[in-house]
Amino acid sequence: RCEGWSDYYDEKPGGCPRSRSLAMELFDARELGAWEPKLRRGPFDIPVRWPESRQGMLAKRTLDGLLGAMRLGLRMVSMKFTGKKLVGMGAAIQGRMLQAALREGVDIRLECSVSELVEEGGRITGVMVDGPGGKRRIQARDGVLINAGGFSRNAEMRRKYGPQPSSVDWTNANPGDTGEVIEMAMARGAATDLMDQAVWLVTSVTPEGFRAFHVLDLAKPHLIMVDPKGERFTDESGSYMENGQRMYAHGATPGWVIMESRHRDRYPWAGAMGGKTPEAWFEKGYMLRADTIEDLARACGLDPATLRRTIERFNGFARTGKDLDFKRGDRAYDRVFSDPSVKPNPCLGAIEKPPFYAVRVYPGDVGTFGGLLTDEHARVLRQDGTAIAGLYATGNSTASVMGECYPGAGASIAASFVFGYIAAHDAAGHTLN
Repeated sequence: RCEGWSDYYDEKPGGCPRSRSLAMELFDARELGAWEPKLRRGPFDIPVRWPESRQGMLAKRTLDGLLGAMRLGLRMVSMKFTGKKLVGMGAAIQGRMLQAALREGVDIRLECSVSELVEEGGRITGVMVDGPGGKRRIQARDGVLINAGGFSRNAEMRRKYGPQPSSVDWTNANPGDTGEVIEMAMARGAATDLMDQAVWLVTSVTPEGFRAFHVLDLAKPHLIMVDPKGERFTDESGSYMENGQRMYAHGATPGWVIMESRHRDRYPWAGAMGGKTPEAWFEKGYMLRADTIEDLARACGLDPATLRRTIERFNGFARTGKDLDFKRGDRAYDRVFSDPSVKPNPCLGAIEKPPFYAVRVYPGDVGTFGGLLTDEHARVLRQDGTAIAGLYATGNSTASVMGECYPGAGASIAASFVFGYIAAHDAAGHTLN
C-alpha cells in the first residue's frame, strides 16, 4: 500500500486522504531467465520503493529524506556485488505479470504486430498478424481482447482528435502507444469517446532530448507556473491531469515554471540534483536565469509588471500559508511530495531570493485517456450502443471509465486489470457477481 499517497481529490464525497493505491515490492528481473532482457524499464531505471521516491527528493532537507536516499544508494551498490537486477514501480508489476504468464504456459509472441481484426458473420473471430514468419491468422474462438495502449505516439491521431498544439515529442508513453488497433476496431464499427483526453503531465524537454515530467518537483515550495500573460492558472501541486487540462484552457502551451534559488538549490529538477544545474541548460536556453524578476520576465517574453504582480501576490500566500487563488496545499495530495520542513504551508514558499529561473513547460502525457467505447462487460460498443460480438477492450485502448478526471495513482492501470478480468470471464461464459 502506498501509505500517504492520497486520492487526488480527497475532499470529494468518498475521497480518501490516506491511501488506496497499491505498489509492488521490488522484483529481481533475473527470475525471468531468458526473458529478462525483454522487460522494458521506465525512464529512470532505479530500484526504488514507493516511500523512497518521496524521500529521495528531500535528501537535502530532512533526516527521513537523507536516510531514504542512503538506503537506495546502498541497494544500488549491493546490486553491483550480488548481480541482482532489481526493478521497482511499473517494471516490478510488469515483471511479475510476465513471470506469472510464463508459469501458466501463456504463448507470448514477440515482434508480432496486428494488421487486421478478422470478422465473420458480424463477429470478431481472430486477428491477422505480421511476424518473423510472415503474415498469419490467429483464430480466437471466444473473442479478441484489445489492450494495445492508446495513441500518444501517433502524430496524425493526435492532430485529428486531441487539443492543439500537440506533439509526440512531449510524451512519455511507451513506444508502442501508436493507436493502430484502435483504428482497426473503428473500421469494424466501434464507437469512441474522450479522444481529446490524456493523462497529462507538465513536461519539459532538456537539451539532451530527455522528456522530464514534473510531478514531484512542482509540489515543492518556491515555484509557480504561469501562462503567457505571466499569471498563475492552477494549483501547481495538484492533479497532473488537471494541470495539463488547465494549460490548454489558458493557452499555456508552452507555459513557464518560475522558481527561485532555494528551489534549485534544494530539490531535483529534470534529473539534476539540487544545487547541480548543468551549465548546458543555460547555454542552450532550456533554463533561463536572471537576478531580477523583471529581467527574467523579459527573457521569457512575459510582461514584467504582470509577473512581478503575480509573484508578489503569491509571496503573500506563502507567508500566510493560504493560497486564496487555487488552494495549493489544502488537499492531502498537494502535500504528498511537498517539503514538510517549510512552514506554515509545505507547498508554498516565497519567490524572492535571486537568482531566479524559468523553464518552458508543455502538456506532455504518459498515455491517452480516450479510445474505444465499452460496456460493463468490457465489450466494445457500436455507435448505437450494441456490442460487437467477440470484441473486448481494456486499458488505454478504451475511453476511460474515469471520464475526464484522474482521481488517484493507478487509476488507468487498475481499470485495465479489472476490465481485463471481466472480459476474460465474459468471453468464457462465466457470470460474475
